[in-house]
Amino acid sequence: MGSYILCQVKRASMPYYIENISTNIYSIEELCYYFYHNIYLLDETILNEHLCDWIRKELGLERLYRRLYKILEEEEGTAEFILAVFKEINYLSHQEFKKLNENLNLLQQQPAVQREKKKGDYLVENKMYVNALRIYENALKKEDKEGLGEQFNGGIYHNMGCAYMYLFQFKEASECFLKAYRLLGTRQALKHYLTACCMADRESFSQVCREMEAPKELEEEIRNSLKEAGEQAPAPQGETGELLGKLIRDYHRSTGF
Repeated sequence: MGSYILCQVKRASMPYYIENISTNIYSIEELCYYFYHNIYLLDETILNEHLCDWIRKELGLERLYRRLYKILEEEEGTAEFILAVFKEINYLSHQEFKKLNENLNLLQQQPAVQREKKKGDYLVENKMYVNALRIYENALKKEDKEGLGEQFNGGIYHNMGCAYMYLFQFKEASECFLKAYRLLGTRQALKHYLTACCMADRESFSQVCREMEAPKELEEEIRNSLKEAGEQAPAPQGETGELLGKLIRDYHRSTGF
């Protein structure tokens, strides 16, 4: 998608509203852009009869409307629905289309609970933290983790903690990070738990560190990081966000979750 693509179809007077990231879509090009960059968010809450009706009424794409309705009726699957939309305006180059098809096939092969977690991760990236937490909670409730193990649950709890941190709900964040640490047992999981505890209650931070038998140098590292971020007093959101972003990037780099 390196080239600039002009709108080939009229813009809608009434947008299609995508609730999970609070986005209005006005054209088939915008819909394709959303699909391409958010494949883990594409499910029946978006790919449904309501979208088909909007494509017909607002964009006047009768042929595409019939094709998409047929896909839904015959349960041909998410991939067929998405690819049909892209084919309508040749939005992608041949290589991009091939790559997208491969990604969709890989997506379909992943366990449902793993796709659910990825959906939560995408929502966090789009700063839809409350929606992400709901998705993560649903993933944790699924009894069949299809062999993914306790580390997978640990990854979900960790990312829930991150979402709570961005919402400045530090107590809830610390509870999630503690669950993550008990499942993962890593130094970084411990660091994130202690960081959330310090943000929630600086006065009791040293006691929590003793209870967790945290190394003294880790306690000092956290204090210094928060001091640099302006966290010794109530900090502006930007400063806290920068610190949280660093913590999260370090975690994902080391664990792959």
